[in-house]
Amino acid sequence: MKKAFLLLLLAPFLLATQCEDDENSGFETNYIIENDTGTDLYLLREDNRFLQIKDQSSESIGSELNSITEPVPPEEAQVIEGIQLFERVNADFILRYRQDPLENELWTLTEPSVNRFEYKLVITETDLD
Repeated sequence: MKKAFLLLLLAPFLLATQCEDDENSGFETNYIIENDTGTDLYLLREDNRFLQIKDQSSESIGSELNSITEPVPPEEAQVIEGIQLFERVNADFILRYRQDPLENELWTLTEPSVNRFEYKLVITETDLD
């Protein structure tokens, strides 16, 4: 009975220290490819698998957390090292776009919500080889 009463007295203290809302934790940078072409593109991932990016659509290709309130630019990202986009023609994959090394100036930075950043690479018909 004494243990239950003691736990009841300590519960608000325990909840207050466990449920703190730290506004300065987990600043996230998301990397997105927007396919503005009329062709489905395929991103070659680091594990040698393809990620399909349908025509006229966007796809997140990775995200990174940062301990400071700054975005992580693509050139410094650990989750992506380079971009290779392919077009599928019958059973073959043909390289149509390459960005290796990554170039920050080709990506557009936005902050869709507080401390959440997005770098977007927009691929148009003129970008394809």
